[in-house]
Amino acid sequence: MSEQNKALVRKYYEEVINGRNLDAVVDYFADERIVEGVRRGCFSYFTAFPDLHVSLDELIAEGTAVFLRSTLTGTHDGEYKGIPPTGRHVAAEAGEVFRVADGKFVGYWCLTNVAGLMRQITEEQVAAAAPATV
Repeated sequence: MSEQNKALVRKYYEEVINGRNLDAVVDYFADERIVEGVRRGCFSYFTAFPDLHVSLDELIAEGTAVFLRSTLTGTHDGEYKGIPPTGRHVAAEAGEVFRVADGKFVGYWCLTNVAGLMRQITEEQVAAAAPATV
């Protein structure tokens, strides 16, 4: 069952997140309240980072739970949390836990490094050092 649950998470990311198919969220989550929350969250990220891509760095499954460690990358080309587009390429890590029953997610928890993401789009970028001339 653990391998099936990991395959479900992979398919969800392929179709919904990296495939930008918000209509398919309902096919993966059992609770309509979670469906709407996921759609809103994804839409805000898709708007702020139109080229957003999430790589699945590590999947661990035990029983009905699947843990995912992932990295999202994208270009800040839309407003994010009130911050106008900067054009900066960003990367942020996330940890997520999916609880699976009857082929759907019945529980979901996510912790994204939003502080690190905000720092990348709000702080001055460090200039590369110029090579020394002798």
